Amino acid sequence: MTRNEKKILMAIEKFNEIRIPEAKAELIEFKENNFLIKFSGHMCFTCGTYDYFEDLIYELKDRGIETKIKDYQNFGNYYLVHYEIKGRKSKK
Repeated sequence: MTRNEKKILMAIEKFNEIRIPEAKAELIEFKENNFLIKFSGHMCFTCGTYDYFEDLIYELKDRGIETKIKDYQNFGNYYLVHYEIKGRKSKK
């Protein structure tokens, strides 16, 4: 497990401490400088859903990881959000 992956997991743990049951975040995939988070909970049915995605960015920033949202998909009961660590490009 990489240092960034550990920091991401710590940020998710803090996010969940504060926001469950309204929102729950889970790390689905981590590859180099990109990672995929599954968001579920009551927030999936509200108008402020995107704010929860951004809240995780602040938790990550507190741990020294600058990220941005690349895209997201709504699956009804959950969202998948693709994040990228800023300043680093993935190898193709």
